[in-house]
Amino acid sequence: MPESLDRKVFFFTFVPLVKRRFETMSGSREYVINYGSLPFGEHEFEFHINDAFFQRFENSLVQKGDIDVLVVVDKKELMMLLDFTMEGHVIVECDRCLEDLELPIESYEELIVKFGEKEETESEEVIVVSTKEYELDVSQFIYEYISLQIPMRNVHDEEENGQTCDPEILKTLEKLQPQQEETPPTDSRWDGLKGINLN
Repeated sequence: MPESLDRKVFFFTFVPLVKRRFETMSGSREYVINYGSLPFGEHEFEFHINDAFFQRFENSLVQKGDIDVLVVVDKKELMMLLDFTMEGHVIVECDRCLEDLELPIESYEELIVKFGEKEETESEEVIVVSTKEYELDVSQFIYEYISLQIPMRNVHDEEENGQTCDPEILKTLEKLQPQQEETPPTDSRWDGLKGINLN
């Protein structure tokens, strides 16, 4: 797994779940699971993540991607267990040459959804939804699970990911770097005076 962002810092700056469910996806119901009509037991839902998915999120770390997501919902009387399996790739900007960099995504995450009186977050892996609700938009969870796979620093590395920066772009960037002023050479005739104590 790549060196990813610290989970406790990044993961789910939770706004109440009721507000979050539909505002991010601009009314889209493509990633909504209607669990109210499901019988007890396991049910599978398949989603495909593409460029349009990431562009719906403001200030997204990723703008392009191609990921298959399998969500297995195990519905019980008082809770649901959700297993997220994701496989594909995303495109991010190289921190060195600013060109596109392809990163593989392969992740498995678990989420426990309890039914209760009010909606709240108990931990990173456990949330509570109202017993009056019957739908869950999983788009935010998918987005943040993917974002957790993005390393802190992204660069083309032939050994690590088989990709290299464009040499022409590197040359251009090097020319734009501010030039360091060279220290003028000293007259060697004065070197012998440096150690003299004048006191």
